[in-house]
Amino acid sequence: MPKTVIEKSPSPSSDVTVFSVSGTLGFHEKDTLEKLFEECRKRSIDRVVFDLSGLTSLGGGCAKIIQEAVATGDIVLGIVGAKPTVLKFLKDAGQLVIADTVDDAAAGLSGDKPARQEPARVEPSATDGGEAVIPEPVPAQPAQPAQSAQPVETPAPVADAPESPPGPVAEPPAPAKGNSRELQKRIVQYNTLFSLNSDFYRIQDRKNLLELFLLTTIAQVGVESAVFLEFREGYFTPAAVKGMDPDELRGFALSAEQLDLATWKETLVIHSVENAPFSDEVKAPLLSLGCSYVAPFVSHNEFRGILALGKPIKSDLDEATMGFLKILINQAAIAYENTARFEEEKERTLGLVQTLIALIEENTLARGSTTLLSSYTYSLAKNLHYPEEHLRALMYGTVLRDIGMIKVSDLIVRSPRELMPEEWEIIKRHPIDGAEMLRKMKFSEHAINVVLSHHERFNGEGYPNGLQGKQIPMGSRIVSIVESFAAMLQERPTRPALTQEEALNTLKENWGNRYDPDVVKAFVEIVENELRTGKKATEEKFELFSV
Repeated sequence: MPKTVIEKSPSPSSDVTVFSVSGTLGFHEKDTLEKLFEECRKRSIDRVVFDLSGLTSLGGGCAKIIQEAVATGDIVLGIVGAKPTVLKFLKDAGQLVIADTVDDAAAGLSGDKPARQEPARVEPSATDGGEAVIPEPVPAQPAQPAQSAQPVETPAPVADAPESPPGPVAEPPAPAKGNSRELQKRIVQYNTLFSLNSDFYRIQDRKNLLELFLLTTIAQVGVESAVFLEFREGYFTPAAVKGMDPDELRGFALSAEQLDLATWKETLVIHSVENAPFSDEVKAPLLSLGCSYVAPFVSHNEFRGILALGKPIKSDLDEATMGFLKILINQAAIAYENTARFEEEKERTLGLVQTLIALIEENTLARGSTTLLSSYTYSLAKNLHYPEEHLRALMYGTVLRDIGMIKVSDLIVRSPRELMPEEWEIIKRHPIDGAEMLRKMKFSEHAINVVLSHHERFNGEGYPNGLQGKQIPMGSRIVSIVESFAAMLQERPTRPALTQEEALNTLKENWGNRYDPDVVKAFVEIVENELRTGKKATEEKFELFSV
């Protein structure tokens, strides 16, 4: 099945937002579609174009979500590139603009000019399970005279409606123009600033922050592209790019020595590239990339970067738009500093984690196992669609799972004999001790629960709390299986190392007993695929220590 991709695309109009949809819109995409419309309402985005030229199928559930979103009147929707079978599923939607191109749809929504094509009548066709499946191409029919398309509002059924006397039909009010339209645009922009304020401060990842910043800039300022050139070690280099091919920026760098930063920092003016305080040798590569404007990105009186903007979609940026852009940059710059401080703290935490890992491995005779364990855990978690927002916490819990063993005597850990019952009781405390250590170090509860429960067993025979089945957190069920597999591959004082095949067979024997059968099944598929193809799934490593 084609992968579903919904992404924001360049818009020919500053007050129209364009989304390109490819793949399928079926049951699994319902939540994504609902969140998209919810985000549009939150940001006061009321004119939206869907480019469906890459859509292969539309489910009835997703069609209903689109119909309901349009029926509220909060959003006017333009449809481009939709096949007749898709339009059939949207026939009950409210106000729609159907057009041949994104430009025509945007014009129809903006009220500048009508879109060019009216939706054709589509006869019902056979579908599978309430889903419109795009058929194979058929020979073209003779072209019919084109009709001018207007926003179409489908009337509700009137079978039970009372009769009304005939009379003149009032014309709909004319769309706002001139100052009213400009005022409406400014209201949308400042509503966007208000909602972005909390979004910026919620983001703790610099890359995600810059991507949101550039997307918002393109949509609200009305430019074709945007590039953030980050200042590091005397050079401005691309850290995020939207609206142009990143390959075009490969190797691109501006030396700070070539820029009049002192003067620019005093004025903080947004310049056209031609009038920027740069030498001609600096302006040339920016102009060759299609950049029209440059803006300083300054925080705490220090340059953090340069925002380079592509060509305006309609006309040169006016004074009001420049003012909006300055506020947007200031908001983003403050949030950028917050992410920088967070990443500095993360670097210190990661340094501590690396030291702890070395101590744990030395104390538990598991030297070198963390890389294997974390790689398999990452591969298995991705295979099981583990929540992305908890993935890093899972990995912290994975590498620090046995931190509590630091409190256990080497004489017990390294004993060549079977442990006495009282010694086992000491060993069985290490998840509790480890969880308490992580809590004192301010790790997340998600990571703490992984450490606390990684020795619980699906049949309830684990420790420290005797949890069973789905009472055990999913992260702990994953780590339990991967840790057992990794341990079986290592030689211990009481037994020799097992081969991968022998370790897999042991896991299979405990299918649904000690281990979650669904997780075992997914893990066995990963390892057996490795054995069959020779390609290591663990080559896809989670960069725990990257910042």
